[in-house]
Amino acid sequence: MASPHWDVNCDGCGSTSLIHYRYKCLRCADYDLCKVCHLRGVETGTHKQQHPFQCLLDREARELHFAGEPMPELCADSFTCPVCGDMGHSSADLVGHVANQHRMDRTPVICPLCVAQPSAHPNRLTNLANHLTIMHPTGIVRGPSSSPPGDDDD
Repeated sequence: MASPHWDVNCDGCGSTSLIHYRYKCLRCADYDLCKVCHLRGVETGTHKQQHPFQCLLDREARELHFAGEPMPELCADSFTCPVCGDMGHSSADLVGHVANQHRMDRTPVICPLCVAQPSAHPNRLTNLANHLTIMHPTGIVRGPSSSPPGDDDD
């Protein structure tokens, strides 16, 4: 039997059963969609359809996707740039992409590497390049999913 994805409600339809896939908006402070609402391009409140999302897999979905191969501990295997929406980065590639393409960008975003940690609830950041340099210098997730002091947008 499939188990729900963490303790998250879909902000589109209100469903409390996000099974297998959870789509986390990387721009909105607390915005998640189920697979159906994400595919429909649901917009509510200040959330816009063009915002970048990180697809997160629950344990059962990871077991299906990695069938017998080493399974990552993170809830994602590829990552979306929260600034430009470019998808398919490895964790190390994302660090390099942000350093090369978005070093000076101050758009409030959520770190996809932090949000991919099970049970993580990271804050929005206004300096993603700095955060990645400090918390994920080689793409490897380090420590708790909190921001360095003074780096959050709250």
